[in-house]
Amino acid sequence: AVAAALERGATRLVLAGAFGGKRADHAFLHLALGLRLAEAGTDVLLTSGAQEGIPLLLGTAGFDYADGTLFSILGFSELAGLTVTGAKWPLNQVEVAFGSSLTISNEVRGRLEIALGHGRALLLAHPYPLPES
Repeated sequence: AVAAALERGATRLVLAGAFGGKRADHAFLHLALGLRLAEAGTDVLLTSGAQEGIPLLLGTAGFDYADGTLFSILGFSELAGLTVTGAKWPLNQVEVAFGSSLTISNEVRGRLEIALGHGRALLLAHPYPLPES
């Protein structure tokens, strides 16, 4: 479906159901696919309905989430020059080792901005949490 949409000229894609289901391998595939598509120039949003994932490209991006929205930055490599503002636990030009928990479980406080100098990452936000989450 993704290939057909791109062949027809799509420049933005929503991958619905990207985190759902019982198969972690499928969820991983969607995360990696989202990063690859974004790096190739396609605007991508991954969603489950309660969570959304947005690939983080090099540079600075801003996000309009409500105060208190939970988020994590999932690193798919070592990260460098990572700055996070508008968060309960801000970061300033940090290096993050691959597999580190430093960027897991934060909370929006104001306007969230994320700058990335080097590496591959994805913002995972919970703007519409389910009652059991």
